[in-house]
Amino acid sequence: MPSYPSLRPALLSLLVVQFFFGSLPVVGKLAIPAFGAGGVAFFRIAGGAIVFQLLRLGGPAVPWRDQPKILLCAVLGIAGNQLLFLYGLQHTRAVNATLIITLVPVLTYAVALMIGMERWVWRRVAGIGVGLAGVALLVAGDVGGGELFGDLLILGNTTAYALYLVISRPLLERLSPLTVVAWLFTWSVPITVAVVGLPTLPPWDAVASIGELGTLPVWGAMLYIVAGPTVGAYYLNLYALRAVPSSTVALFIYLQPFITTAFSIPLLGEIPGPRTLLCALISFVGVWLATRPAPS
Repeated sequence: MPSYPSLRPALLSLLVVQFFFGSLPVVGKLAIPAFGAGGVAFFRIAGGAIVFQLLRLGGPAVPWRDQPKILLCAVLGIAGNQLLFLYGLQHTRAVNATLIITLVPVLTYAVALMIGMERWVWRRVAGIGVGLAGVALLVAGDVGGGELFGDLLILGNTTAYALYLVISRPLLERLSPLTVVAWLFTWSVPITVAVVGLPTLPPWDAVASIGELGTLPVWGAMLYIVAGPTVGAYYLNLYALRAVPSSTVALFIYLQPFITTAFSIPLLGEIPGPRTLLCALISFVGVWLATRPAPS
């Protein structure tokens, strides 16, 4: 029988996952000027495909009848998701991006509700409305500014990922999660190349400023994005999900805005204003309402 991780290592894994995902908007903004949003997406997806395929060597094969559904999940959950996120990040603040991403549990419940996979619970439906209101207030404040387009792309990224979570669930119930994620990344490589082309590599001596901490080679930033927020985060999430309910995993998303803010203030000079903090509070209330277990 397969062994399952105990609760403490699983919770520790989730904390590390939030650190990786919370730092991604900041490190991504450091890497994008050198690689471009499409280049960061390509290296992240290609690196993930290589590592996950190596990890699953000797594992079970995927029936060809499942490959079309895996391809759809790749479009929504990996290629489209990451391209929308990185191009959105290029046009908005890191703090905005991570606040909008906290809507993933809310939108996932909304999608599942629409297709009949979840039952109607007024409190959770109200959470959808409150969460969307928080993001609407954030986006409305950027109308006329340069961040509106990026906010909308991040919202598209979040919606695509919510669709992916619902559609992929039957696959993950039948197939090994590691096998599924390896093929999701593999299918996403040609999709990404078709959208952005093969990226032009930046000069090896290019550096990206990271403020008071000095300088970091952009290749170091890129390697971190592949190793941490991509391979590390996806793998540790799969590890934790074997011991922790998905509802608990969803609650950990609250930590990401705090981690992003902690990095973005010294490294990017992004200081959240009162409106951003109010939007965060409203969105958190919505996520809390929508992710609370339904009464039996």
